[in-house]
This record gives sequence, C-alpha cells and structure tokens, in this order.
Amino acid sequence: MKNKFFAALLLLAACSPVFADTIGTVNYREVISNYSKAKSAMSELEDKANEMQRYLLDKEKEFKSIDSAVQRKTFEDQTAKAFAQKQDALDKYRQKKEVEIDNAINNAIKQVAIENKIDRVVDSRVMFYGGIDITDKVLKKLNFSAPAAK
Repeated sequence: MKNKFFAALLLLAACSPVFADTIGTVNYREVISNYSKAKSAMSELEDKANEMQRYLLDKEKEFKSIDSAVQRKTFEDQTAKAFAQKQDALDKYRQKKEVEIDNAINNAIKQVAIENKIDRVVDSRVMFYGGIDITDKVLKKLNFSAPAAK
C-alpha cells in the first residue's frame, strides 16, 4: 500500500512541471528601503518622534521650576495625559502611512506580475532557488508613478 502511494506521489511530481506556475520573487526589504514614499514617511515619523522628545525635554524644564508638590503632581498628570494623546496620534499616523505604503507596494507587485505574466510572487527570502526577480521593476513602477513629495 505504501509503495503504491509513493509511486503515485512520484508520478504526480514528475507531471507537475506541466502545470507549473511562473513564480516571481521580490525583495520586500529592498523595496521598502528604496521606495521614495517610504523614505519620506520614515523621515516624517522621525521628525514627529523628535518633536515629542523635545516636548518632553521642555516639560522637564518646566517641572523643575515648580516648587509646590501639589502643583508638581498636577503638572505631571497633565503632561502625562498630553503625551499619551500625542503618542496615540503618532501611532495612528504611523499605522496610516504603513497601510498606504503597503497597499502601494502590493498594487505595484500585482501590476508587474500581470505585465510579465507571472502567476505567483513570493518574498525572495523564502525562495532559495529559481523564480524571476521583479524587485527592480516594482521599484521603477513605484518611484515613477509616485515621486516623493518634498
């Protein structure tokens, strides 16, 4: 019984090239690193994070000038609440940008795959051998269609 199963499996494997899909690969890390909109979004997020750091440093200076313990406690509570709101806004902005960039990359990958008659696309990190690398084509499509706003 086992021999028949393995024989059938071997026969199926031998016939599979007839039904093989064309597989493309994309280096997602390279795409993220070289996509102009992703670069500008990272820069914006770093600027906003630096702005929050400056906010905390300014509040620390203000805190040191307060003499009353009650006023210090009130100031701490207000600052913590304001910082939490700023952090929440930054997190939402980051998520929004990540979704926009991810959608743009996925759409570009789909378009390049269709243009090149590729049936499947996988990240190059999971493809050890074979496949058609479409990373450069995806990057060209992304950077050509949507240059970074300055």
